Formats: sequence, C-alpha cells, structure tokens
Amino acid sequence: MRIPKYLSPTSIKTYVNDTEDFYFKYLCDTRIPRDPQTQPMSVGSAFDAFVKSYIFEALFGKGHDPRYERKAIFEEQVQVHNRDWAWIAGEHVFSEYKEAGCLADLMLELNQAVGKPRFEFTLQDVISSDIGDIPLLGKPDVFFINSEGARVVYDWKVNGYCSPRTKSPMKGYVKLRSRTGGIFYPSMHKKCKLQKFKGILINRAMFLEDGSKDWADQLSIYSWLLGEEIGSEEIIFGIDQICGPVDKLRFASHRLKISPEYQYNLFNLVKQVWQVVDSGWIFQNMTREQSDSRCALLDERAKTMIGVNEEREAREIGGLSEESPTAFSRMVS
Repeated sequence: MRIPKYLSPTSIKTYVNDTEDFYFKYLCDTRIPRDPQTQPMSVGSAFDAFVKSYIFEALFGKGHDPRYERKAIFEEQVQVHNRDWAWIAGEHVFSEYKEAGCLADLMLELNQAVGKPRFEFTLQDVISSDIGDIPLLGKPDVFFINSEGARVVYDWKVNGYCSPRTKSPMKGYVKLRSRTGGIFYPSMHKKCKLQKFKGILINRAMFLEDGSKDWADQLSIYSWLLGEEIGSEEIIFGIDQICGPVDKLRFASHRLKISPEYQYNLFNLVKQVWQVVDSGWIFQNMTREQSDSRCALLDERAKTMIGVNEEREAREIGGLSEESPTAFSRMVS
C-alpha cells in the first residue's frame, strides 16, 4: 500500500462515500489510470480557462504571463478527446456569463484588491494538529484581499449544462441572473438577507454548508491552506454558479461564510482520514487482519483493471464520449 503525499477535498469525500474506491484511487500499489474526462466536466474546465484568462489579462495586461493565456489553461485542463466540443461550449458559457453582467460585477470586486489577486494556483502544506502534521492540497480559483481587509476565496461551478432538465441553483444566492425576452434580469433569493462585510455584500441568513456541504468542505480546506485559522469567521467565500441546460443558462452568485462549528467538525474528519491512512488499517469496520486481506484483494483486482481502463481511454480519445450530449450541437447547427 502506498501512502499519499497529501489529502485533498476530493480524496476526503471519496473516503467518506466509498472506502474501497478511496483505496483504489489513492492507496493501491498499482496506480489505476483515472477515468476519462466527461463532457460535463470538460465544459466547466473550458469555461474556467476562458474566464481566468480574460480576468488575468484585464488586470495585468495581455502577454504578462503565458501560463494564463486562454489556450494554455484550456489545454492543461481539458483532455484531448473533448477539446473541439469543449472549446465551443466553454466560449458559449463565457459569452453568456459576460452578457449577464457577472463578469462586470466580479471585476468591480477584484479592482478593490490590495496587491495582486491569485488565480488557478496550487497550495500544498501541512496543517498542525494534536495528532501531528496533516498534509493537505487545494487549488483555489481566485483569492484576493480587498482594501477593507476582507480575505476572499472564490470558485466557479458549472452545473447541468449537458442535462435536458433545468438545474436549480443553490439556495441563498445574493443575485440570480435569468434571461427573459432576450435580457438578463437580476433577482435575490427569498432566504437571503444582505449584509455588507468589509466592502462585500454577503448573505448573513445562512452559511455555505447550509446549501452545499461539498462546497463548504472544499473552500474550508482552501482557506486553511491560505493561512486562515480553523473556525475563522473573517474570510468570505464566493461561488459563481452557472446552471444549465445549455439554452437556458442562469447565473447565481453566492457570497457567504462557513460556520466555525462546521469547520471544526470537518477538521476532525480530516484528522480521522489521515489517521486511517497513516495506520494502514483502512477498513475500520473490520479487524486489522480482515482489513489487510481486503487491501491485498483490491491490489490484485487493480492489476486486472489496468487493461480495461487503457482500452476505454483509447476509445474515448478516438472520438466523442459515449455520453456525448447533443443539445448544444442542435442549438448551433
């Protein structure tokens, strides 16, 4: 069994949801190739490239850093078999995001930054605890400190773009932009109570975990890696959520905090996962001997999975995904 160099929000979630899957992905002696990127995943990554490149160049000038050129981010994040489709889809989402006024609002916030906002960066560090240092990794989309001292972490989510059904935004948004008669109109969620905190309007009526525990886990870990104390109420978390389907896009802006209690409980879970990994006793509902036997069995199974995954990846790279949605193709044809 190999010991991972760090825990990430994704690996912690995997452990909670399916311990066997966690072992396959992160602990097996035989490294299993990751599943090919799906089209729903690729459109989010493509939009991510468009929006970050635009913002970075608007703030620092075109050509300031080649790592933030649109094509560079796109090719780093979108797998080859999705690129033709994802470029068109990502450009479409970005165009609508801009037309809806989301980009203008975001630029107003970023222009309040003291120093340079940070985009698409990797944080890997240890968090000290009563069981020792715990290595964590996170990849925030945006982090900045504004002129009033607010520490702000933002993320983008693209949900339901490839679905035939309308995706509802997370509750509590401070602003939702929906198109009516060709024009985007803003509205506020009924459970939102606005409060200005250090220059930024947030929803004081709820915490992020009340809407999405997954997002709260992810952004909590980002904040700790950025130096925030566990349980801090001084940092603002934001999600710009794009809700599909493709021809009915809506844009929900979420600005809120994560409660101290939730952060403490999450950190206890992080400690628990690291203790399990560090001890090698992975399946805690079994005896140590049974757990070791299960791990050995999974290691053997992993060896047989390599060929199957390689064949599937080759099939995906050879053409469009078998899950290919057709809504966008119909719309632009």
